[in-house]
Amino acid sequence: ETNSGMVGQGYYTSVVVLMMEDRAALEEAGRRVEKAINHLGFAARVETINTMDAYLGSLPGHGVENVRRPLINTMNLADLLPVNTIWTGKPAAPCPMYPPNSPPLMHCVTQGATPFRLNLHVRDLGHTFMFGPTGAGKSTHLALIAAQLRRYPGMSIYCFDKGLSMYPLTKAVGGQHFTVAGDDESLSFCPLQFLQSKSDRAWALEWIWLMVELNGVTVTPLQRNEISQAIANMHQSGSKTLSDFLVTIQDGSIRECLRQYTIDGMMGHLLDAEADGLNLSTFTTFEIEELMNLGDKYALPTLLYLFRRIERSLKGQPSAIILDEAWLMLGHPVFRAKIREWLKVMRKNNCLVLMATQSLSDAANSGILDVIVESTATKIFLPNVFARDEEASALYRRMGLNSRQIEILASAIPKKQYY
Repeated sequence: ETNSGMVGQGYYTSVVVLMMEDRAALEEAGRRVEKAINHLGFAARVETINTMDAYLGSLPGHGVENVRRPLINTMNLADLLPVNTIWTGKPAAPCPMYPPNSPPLMHCVTQGATPFRLNLHVRDLGHTFMFGPTGAGKSTHLALIAAQLRRYPGMSIYCFDKGLSMYPLTKAVGGQHFTVAGDDESLSFCPLQFLQSKSDRAWALEWIWLMVELNGVTVTPLQRNEISQAIANMHQSGSKTLSDFLVTIQDGSIRECLRQYTIDGMMGHLLDAEADGLNLSTFTTFEIEELMNLGDKYALPTLLYLFRRIERSLKGQPSAIILDEAWLMLGHPVFRAKIREWLKVMRKNNCLVLMATQSLSDAANSGILDVIVESTATKIFLPNVFARDEEASALYRRMGLNSRQIEILASAIPKKQYY
């Protein structure tokens, strides 16, 4: 075998190095390791006078210190090599719509200081859901992911934030930060500015219809036709403001419902602009805490317009929509429908959706948990000391976790470890 050149010979250093601060505990650990190795059929011993040389011999480049180096051939070596190890992630981004050989999203550290290459994508699906209790490091991790996404050429990032968590990063990368419904009156929108295509006019119809129904008025088929006709007339005349729509529509009840959204009402400074103040960049953050405090009647129309602007900007370039505190949106059927739609269709637009929420119950009670489980390629769980509790454990199991994984979450370190 040796003469054939197919088998080599070499000195084999087989050392298990144990380090502890307590000598008694160290000796006990040594006896347990020795017993385990002997049980496998090998001959093991605890070193005494050869301890230092054995340790030095375990280090790369130190081949002579340890005298206990049996001569073996490579066939024996193959039998002794480990057959499994910690998975270190894919070395390149797996999304086929990214540039070839794109690097992984980031390099992390897992058990034993083993490097781990994090990718959100599984093939071309990058939707991700992040679960974790308050104070576990969710917003910081979202910001880190957002920063690392910028490594991909042409990446567009849109963040919906609560509590200004993304503000430092947005400013640091030269992005646009908007506090929606804040004190900045220059931020005003013109939702009816895009009426050129049939899909634009269909969206405008649904948007007007929603605002009317949010005010407790059930839209009849006749009123729906009137709204559609008014939008068509605005398209022909070049009108684009909500005030123009009120002049065009003939139905009095619809006019009264929408008056509060024009310059004559409370929300006119936000939704009745002649020129849109929204300028999207490659990194755009919307702070929506103040907007959500206004209630569904005002928050829903505004957010749906922002969603529409983002959807219009997607031209196939790498994109990401990040929803921090997603529980704000999972609680309303209109938002749930939008998230369901995004999870199903955004993949085709090369856009990943990353949602984060404070607890599993938000997703479990949303009615779209099945869609979340099926449509998110990656799920990131944050440490939760209450993960073993009966109710929390049941929710984690619905997300596909087993008992061992739940135990890992319960014992993990907040703001440092993620699973």
